[in-house]
Amino acid sequence: MTQLSNKKVRIGVAGAGVFGRNHAKKIISNPRATLVGIFDLHQERAEALAREMGSRAFISLSAILGEVDALVVATPAVAHGGVARAAIDAGKHCLVEKPLAATSADADILCQHAAYRGVILQAGHQERYIFTAMGLFEVKEQPQFMEATRIGLPSNRGADVSVTLDLMIHDIDVARLLFRSEPMDIRAQRLVGRPENPDTVEAVLTFKGGGQARFLASRVAEERDRRMMIGYHKGVVEIDFIAKRFKDEPSFGLYSDFASRIPDPMDAATTDFIAAILNERQVSISGLDGAAAVRIAEAIDHATRT
Repeated sequence: MTQLSNKKVRIGVAGAGVFGRNHAKKIISNPRATLVGIFDLHQERAEALAREMGSRAFISLSAILGEVDALVVATPAVAHGGVARAAIDAGKHCLVEKPLAATSADADILCQHAAYRGVILQAGHQERYIFTAMGLFEVKEQPQFMEATRIGLPSNRGADVSVTLDLMIHDIDVARLLFRSEPMDIRAQRLVGRPENPDTVEAVLTFKGGGQARFLASRVAEERDRRMMIGYHKGVVEIDFIAKRFKDEPSFGLYSDFASRIPDPMDAATTDFIAAILNERQVSISGLDGAAAVRIAEAIDHATRT
């Protein structure tokens, strides 16, 4: 593991796309970090983002790994496993955008290698911060059901993996925390897209005690729709993320102003990542959690083909 000689963490970003740019901006704005540079196999993209950020461009992964303490992996999802594994095996801490890897086997390898090397592996499930700001994870009662709709407009971003790994994985991660267990049964169907890479998927997950989570995710819709409903014995929590409507029927004392309580989840994730590297706190969203979400997403995709 890289030993820090000072309290300013040297961080590089792998991937010069939209998410790479967003992560680079968060690193630059953090007083406890230095953006060493941008790595991308496409030299022009790496140089363009590096110029924008006042940093350096790298087209060799080994070169940037030689100059950083940590790497943020924001490449296309199919490359997450290989890039993060190279960084981890070089003794570098890693924050990997969701999904942690494109397969559960690769995700497990990342976790194993990070544990062996003694480095931080943080999964990029930044949406957790939103639900934390609502207070939902503090509710002691387990839900009886959950329904999550996550529908987006057509985009090439994330299309290298299934919509399950691209979009639904956020809701999978939240469901694991709310139901406090892994699903006992998974049923799913592909509605749109190729069998090996569906664009619209419905899934039903059954948890211990009979609680169910129903998911609908699509990335080829004509209109955006993002809603969640969580049913408890005392009533229903409803969230419309687009219309910004919030209903706490059980009166759990949840925070309807959650958006103002956590205005920038990615910035919060960057801050927590740096704090974990400096041994000031435990990793906020562990690689093991990221791997569990990938494993469930993979099982959902498998169920659409059986």
